Amino acid sequence: MPSSKAVLRKLNYELKSVAALGKFFLKKNDLLQQMSLALPMLSIEPTNVCNANCTFCAYQHQDRPTGVMSMELFRKVVDEYASCGGGPLGMTPTVGEPFVDPHLLDRIAYARGLEEITSIGIYSNMILMDRIGAETVVSSGLNTLTVSASGFDAEMYERIYRSTRYEKVLANILDFGAANNAAGRPVDFKIDMRIDEPWADVASTEDFARVAEVIGEENIIYKFRFDNWAGKIKSDDLSGNMQLRKPSALRRPRISPCSELYSGPMVYWDGRVGACGCRDVNATELIIGDANKEHLAAIWMGAELAKMRKEFLTSKVRDICKNCTHYNNLAHLLRADHADALADTTRPMQFGDALPAAFAGQASASQPLE
Repeated sequence: MPSSKAVLRKLNYELKSVAALGKFFLKKNDLLQQMSLALPMLSIEPTNVCNANCTFCAYQHQDRPTGVMSMELFRKVVDEYASCGGGPLGMTPTVGEPFVDPHLLDRIAYARGLEEITSIGIYSNMILMDRIGAETVVSSGLNTLTVSASGFDAEMYERIYRSTRYEKVLANILDFGAANNAAGRPVDFKIDMRIDEPWADVASTEDFARVAEVIGEENIIYKFRFDNWAGKIKSDDLSGNMQLRKPSALRRPRISPCSELYSGPMVYWDGRVGACGCRDVNATELIIGDANKEHLAAIWMGAELAKMRKEFLTSKVRDICKNCTHYNNLAHLLRADHADALADTTRPMQFGDALPAAFAGQASASQPLE
């Protein structure tokens, strides 16, 4: 059973969500207008190759070609993002492992050299972190590193991640945590555990205590409910007390297009651009352009994404979105504790000379939402 503190945190979260729903209907039009002029974040898939085969992940169902993004394309896309004003950069694939990418450090260094890039983050299973070295990664310019891991137990890791490299992962986590501490914690380092046993049992293990001592228990979170990846993941794929998340009309009513359609583009390794970086595992169903041929802002401000947003609450909504349990409405941005997310998502693009003339002068002068 979750701890009493966890239950209280969850209750507080739900109460704030209810309050945000009330605000949404009052501010909906202004919110949509401001969000339509923003490019809040850029996500880039450096590679769609992974070195694990997690039971809860649709990587196992990927059937598109695998590859690594060229540095030329990477620089083009990041430069175009910077020319619009920039912001956060994420280099976590829809499915894949960032440390598999042989150019990861070069990409971080290039993006860090652009003042418009405000932060750089990745999500990793840490199997290959030692190939680069903890101290090198800590000093690379990376701002956030979140680790996908099971509970700290070799048998659980093999069940869920279908990998025998638990000891290596544990060593890499401990090494990185120590190096990050020694450097003054320049990287926001967290562990996001996927567990199939009760939290109390997981938290009582010796290896959990070792990790918590290095990075702080407050930086370890856990999940036992999982998305179905638009039907690709079944209950039978999961183990123990892992559960598929159920759609909830009460908790996340479909009162707006999905927030993913406003959070920023996903540029896949081959240059295709997706409207959602979370669930289009084969990069086919939510494609809105090609970064090899078009300017990033022109794609994000283009007709295909506008059409997806308009059709989302109609019978024309894409099949992948119809029963997606990852859906979240836009009301969550109006939560009292989501002020930073709201500011990012409504920050208008800063149009520069590099953009097509058709987009010049479109920045909104409307006032920030409160």
